[in-house]
Amino acid sequence: MHKSAPLEVFYSYAHEDETLRDELEKHLKLLQRQGLISNWHDRRIEPGRDWAAEIDSHSRSADIVLLLVSADFISSDYCYGVEMMEAQETKRTEAGGTKRDK
Repeated sequence: MHKSAPLEVFYSYAHEDETLRDELEKHLKLLQRQGLISNWHDRRIEPGRDWAAEIDSHSRSADIVLLLVSADFISSDYCYGVEMMEAQETKRTEAGGTKRDK
């Protein structure tokens, strides 16, 4: 039987909600152990790397984008204005839509 590659899960969250993201990762750990998912978030960016490029690359390549929406997320220009909009645009494009399909 051929085992497929794990789905990449990208976490988009406000840093104020980091402990909540950690808790969610614990709940999804079984799926990771089973090789069904792999997790990625900005705390995995290595020192010296371009953080914006790393986030952009992973958000575009992710199979699943989890938006951990909170008041802090909404008030963050980067989370709301960049990561969330990018996730919506990427998924809309993959579904065959265009920017004008809003």
